[in-house]
Amino acid sequence: MISGAAQQHKKRLIPLRRTDAMTLAERRNYQILDDIFRSGGSDCFQQVTANSSNEIGNPQFLRLNIGGTSFMILIDAILRAESTTFLSRFIQLTHTARLKVADAYISSDDAYYFQRSPTSFEAIFQYYATGVVHRPSEICPASFLSELDFWRISHQHVGSCCADVIPQKREEEKEEEKVDDTTFDKLMCGKLRRRMWTFLERPGSSMQAKAFELSSTLFVAISVMGLSFGTIPDFQVTHLMPPHNETIVLPNGTVTVVQKVEQMRVEHPAFVFTERICIAFFTVEYCLRFFAAPRKLRFALKPLNLVDLLAIVPFYLELLLTLCGVDDRKLRDLRWAFLVVRILRVLRVIRIIKLGRFSSGLQTFGMTLQRSQKQLQMMTIVLLTGVVFFSTMIYFLEKDEEGTPFTSIPAAYWWCIVTMTTVGYGDAVPATTMGKIIASAAIMCGVLVLALPITIIVDNFIKVAQDEQQAEQQKIDQHSEQLALEAMLNAHD
Repeated sequence: MISGAAQQHKKRLIPLRRTDAMTLAERRNYQILDDIFRSGGSDCFQQVTANSSNEIGNPQFLRLNIGGTSFMILIDAILRAESTTFLSRFIQLTHTARLKVADAYISSDDAYYFQRSPTSFEAIFQYYATGVVHRPSEICPASFLSELDFWRISHQHVGSCCADVIPQKREEEKEEEKVDDTTFDKLMCGKLRRRMWTFLERPGSSMQAKAFELSSTLFVAISVMGLSFGTIPDFQVTHLMPPHNETIVLPNGTVTVVQKVEQMRVEHPAFVFTERICIAFFTVEYCLRFFAAPRKLRFALKPLNLVDLLAIVPFYLELLLTLCGVDDRKLRDLRWAFLVVRILRVLRVIRIIKLGRFSSGLQTFGMTLQRSQKQLQMMTIVLLTGVVFFSTMIYFLEKDEEGTPFTSIPAAYWWCIVTMTTVGYGDAVPATTMGKIIASAAIMCGVLVLALPITIIVDNFIKVAQDEQQAEQQKIDQHSEQLALEAMLNAHD
């Protein structure tokens, strides 16, 4: 199933990369057409009306020769289409002006020649005939989209059966969330903050910014590894707690006070020192980002920035408790404080999510989950329904068996979740025949519940990856065009 989805979108995975040969071979007929409409005189245009006919009353046609293949399109059909299409504007020109736009004119057929693929033009002809564009199966998606762009036909006219080749528009930032060079003009220390923002938020802007991004990634990796290795007993040291008095009642009834010293296994000082260095780096990084941010509140509420904040807050809260004289022994007496500190220490692992800021793979995964929300919700709802249903069934069938693990319906939830997700730990199994039948039904339902949305999620992942590659290719093309333009300007100077 997954391989089928990948095969279906195999062509869409690789965006068309523009080469110098493509630039040299490109026909710029539409640019000539635009120039005539912008600066052409009245002698370049003629009035064309719908339902027009020639002298003998026959409907008028526009005769085209596309790559050696003749096409005849009703003038009336062209006028009924969008007025912004290439042919809608082309028929408004006089014969002399049309000769400037077309690649050639074949007088014997009274046809205007365009050096385009006749197979690709079939889809354009379909649009004027039916109002809908369908992609021929033998046409490359990139070539199909290029043909639509040349003839100025909007992608919204592509039929729903062929719409999978249309790249989805990336969600643009809201106007108030956009940050560009002009955002900092009216802010205090605007020039400095703009340079800091570019350095911190755009790793590709310079080699120094890229080195800082790699350094931040390295510190995240070191911090997570230190947190993990610090729990290994071989890497821990014995820490003696402060002595305290403990009252003991002897068997003969005598009460005595004994001084007791407890021992604790804690992280090696090297890991503690490494942790403090990483925290210092994360603190400086967050403060610099916060200072450079043009809109502080929006910056603080962004998910990745909340992760950055949660990565450093636990350390300072523990430090605050220590400064207040609350050590580990007192924490054991204050159960709520001890629980809070444990939760704060667990939150240190959230730093691994910081890698999402620098990893395009994690960002693609997150966008895939975001695009697959409906499928994930459907899978969750169906899975929960099955868990409640099969847990109830297995409880009433197994509750009277000796030594049964299904002591209640909530206790059966664990077994049902493990079974329907095809994990199968084997820690709880039914003993009766009917229970085994119900378990078999739960397994088959679990396979169906997981299999149905997975294909759609994989398809969404492929689409997201394609959009990312197209966006990256567009940036490369824009950069190349900018360099070429600068080279031309320098040559003229």
